[in-house]
Formats: sequence, C-alpha cells, structure tokens
Amino acid sequence: MGVYRSILKLGRCVCTVPLLTGCVLIGSAIAQGTPARLDSSDWWSYTRQEELQYQEPQQPTHFQRREPAENNFQIAGVTLDAPRNDFSVIRSKFGEGTEVERGDGGSGRNQICYVSTSGSVHLIFEFGEINSVLYLFDGGPTWNGSELCGPSEAVSVNTSTASGLSLGLSLQQVKSILGDPSIATQSKLVYYFGYRRKTPPETLARLRKSHPDMSDADFEYADGEAYIEARFASGKLNYLAISKSETY
Repeated sequence: MGVYRSILKLGRCVCTVPLLTGCVLIGSAIAQGTPARLDSSDWWSYTRQEELQYQEPQQPTHFQRREPAENNFQIAGVTLDAPRNDFSVIRSKFGEGTEVERGDGGSGRNQICYVSTSGSVHLIFEFGEINSVLYLFDGGPTWNGSELCGPSEAVSVNTSTASGLSLGLSLQQVKSILGDPSIATQSKLVYYFGYRRKTPPETLARLRKSHPDMSDADFEYADGEAYIEARFASGKLNYLAISKSETY
C-alpha cells in the first residue's frame, strides 16, 4: 500500500504526505441523467456543513478508534457502501425519486428523498465526494426540493436500520445500540469513528478491475470514518444521520 496519511473531514481526503502510488478516492456511482440543481436549504444535510465551516467556528473532532457494526449502515435492504452507492439500487427498494444536486467541491452532494404516505417521515440518501449518508427524520421545516420527495410505502415511523436504530427510541436505547457517544447533550448524541479495515475480497476484485495499474497491496486496507448523529425531541429520537466514508 502506498505510504500516506489522510485527513477525512466532511467528505474530503487531504493527502498530507507524498504518495508512492497516488491517493485513490473511490467516489459514489451516481445514476445517469441530469439531476435537479437546487440551493443549500437542506437543513438536515451533514455534508452541507462543509459550506458552513467558514461561517461558524468549528470545534475539534475527537474520533473513537473503533469500527461501528456494519448493520448500522443497513436500512430496508440498502447498505451504505461508500465506494459504490448507486441510485438504481435505492430506487429498486423505495420506488422512483428525483435526483437532486447541491453544493460544490467538498460540499457537493447528490440526494434522493422519500417520504412516508403520512407525509411526515423522510428517508434521504446523499452521496458526496467520498462519503455516503442516510437521513431518517420526522417533521421539521420544509426545504427547497422537499416537494420532489417520492412517496414510498417502505418509509414509515417503523423504518429501522438493521441494528435497530429507528424513530421514537429513547436516548438510552440509542446508547445501548451504539455505545458511548463522542458528544452528548440532553437533546443530541454524536458519534465520530475512525478505523482501518481489511478490504473484502469482492471489493478488492472490483478495485483491481477499475485500477489495473495498481497492485493488491495498494488496496489491502481501507481507512474509514463514520459519523452518526441522533437528535431527540421530548426524549424521543426524531432525527438520525449516518455517514460513512473510506479511502484506499
């Protein structure tokens, strides 16, 4: 593997040491077509924070050096896979939806939104430069593009990650699933994870095919980061954001 050190921050990889073989960022595979270009009124977006870092002071991030369980990144049969998310897979599970594009550079993000038949619960998938994010929330203000959310019977107050994260959980129930948070208040839990993992064989085979000029050693390990934020109202979970990013 090329000798390098990277800093991942809100969907960016900054190579801080010259590489022997180059820094490979495995981005999200966005479905073909022309997305609707909209503004940054998406208040629920984690990737949007990249635009705000120059406007608001940022506090230091303290990463937990552990990899969260894979089932935290699985919801209704869709797995957040930072190297190769595909809107076609999501549409096959939740139905048709309009792709939306917002931001530029490190804050650039493509999104697809679904809403429950009741009209209050939203499930949104978002792909940045290298990060993949899912959002599940109930209520909140409208935003430009909320009318483009596709109604889906697969989205409801009972929608849950495979690990059991769902709307309505108490703060203690979320802790029992995710462990001790990096930041905790009475209305919010935030988790920052930093980890390294061995590349699965199927991913390694795909990377070999995409980058024939590089060796297996270059892709042997993935350096990853994950972010999970849970917000509470009246003691119950009403907003969940789960982000995952990896570099090789």
